[in-house]
Amino acid sequence: MSDLGFRLGATLLKTAISAAVVLMFLAVASTSAVAASVNAPVRVSTLESGLKVIVQEDHSTDLVAIDIWVRAGSINETDETNGMSHFIEHLLFRTTEKRGPGQIDMEIESLGASAEARTSKDWAHFFTVVARRYLDKALDILSDAVSHPKFRPEDIEHERGVILDEIAERDSDPSEVLRSQVCRAVYTVHPYRLSAEGTRDSVSKITRQMIVGYYNRLYVPNNTFVILVGDVAPSDGIAAVRKAFADFAKSAPKSAAVAPDVSIPKEPARTEQARVVVKRSTRLAYLAVAFLAPSVKDRPDVYVMDLLMSHLGVGYQSWLAAELRDKQKLAVQVSSDFLTQRDPGLAVLTVVAEPAKVEKAEEAVFAKIAELRSRPLSDGELARARRSVEGGYAFDVETFTGRATTLGFYEAIDSFEFARSYIENIRKVTSEDVLALAKKYLDPDRAVVVVVGP
Repeated sequence: MSDLGFRLGATLLKTAISAAVVLMFLAVASTSAVAASVNAPVRVSTLESGLKVIVQEDHSTDLVAIDIWVRAGSINETDETNGMSHFIEHLLFRTTEKRGPGQIDMEIESLGASAEARTSKDWAHFFTVVARRYLDKALDILSDAVSHPKFRPEDIEHERGVILDEIAERDSDPSEVLRSQVCRAVYTVHPYRLSAEGTRDSVSKITRQMIVGYYNRLYVPNNTFVILVGDVAPSDGIAAVRKAFADFAKSAPKSAAVAPDVSIPKEPARTEQARVVVKRSTRLAYLAVAFLAPSVKDRPDVYVMDLLMSHLGVGYQSWLAAELRDKQKLAVQVSSDFLTQRDPGLAVLTVVAEPAKVEKAEEAVFAKIAELRSRPLSDGELARARRSVEGGYAFDVETFTGRATTLGFYEAIDSFEFARSYIENIRKVTSEDVLALAKKYLDPDRAVVVVVGP
């Protein structure tokens, strides 16, 4: 499936607001222990083909998480090829040179596992978790899917229909319409404006030739990496990956031996506030206030933005929940979202309200932004935000799968080392840092306001 919706913060997987109490407990009880597990030794090896292998050994249980990442997402697409990465994600588990229809799923399920996949702006991700004794078999299956897809015409047409149904469902959901409109309004030239799923028009026109060309350009060893976390010695894990991907380099033409850099246009600085209103026959109104946010390259700003967005909209004690929704009664649903990406991302405050209240809700949001730009958070506000972020991080990495995903997410956009120093850097943030960040990024004159509703 594609990465639908914004996600909070530098960590990939953030829990829903309803889990806030659990996260607070985790932050107090286990963050240090979980962070220590993420910071356990990691062995990195780059194979002769250029394929990178990252192994973190942990014998606490007889399982191994297997993650295969390809740096191929909507950032690599154009309006004409939009949805290509997601389309290929759908096709890789269909048929290969040696496995027929349904065989990949059948073989994975026979191991007591399931194969899953996601596509986002910067990456595509294929993963499973198996008992240690099935590691070689699971790697053989996944490597076959990723490196030897057949792209049969009948599979392409079948998955095209599935994807078009997903797009129709997305376009009927006002919250998804809101998300899409925010991306299109904030990004005018950068491909982050494109959705991972594509549009009905672009997906309808994608041909097999386009798919094969895109695959051959990006699905190459030095644009791909494998992460193993769990009950496996690093030397054994690297050997297993080397064996499973022995002919990966042979599957791509020589011209694609090195994935070429794609020229990504830089989004120009916004000089005025933008406003988009989309009329829909909905009972409620959907409001988003969005700002261009830090990229993964802006490391100090990422940690501060995570804390700021946590203060604004994560948990029942956040400003959006406690003040806007519960006290002022101006909203029925609220959230704040920030996903760290390779290039500048989005900080988004979302409010779902009765149509008659949406204007006052927007005024309250901008009043809060003005406050954040004029005074530091109190010690208590910063402490609550930090507990929430640390708890969310602990929740993300408490399993082998979560740990592999977190390490892989950062490696896909920068380096897995980002994850290993995350908590340490979160704890360094001060209230003055938050004030400076709000002044830098939350400029009302550069905001994008989107309203979907009646």
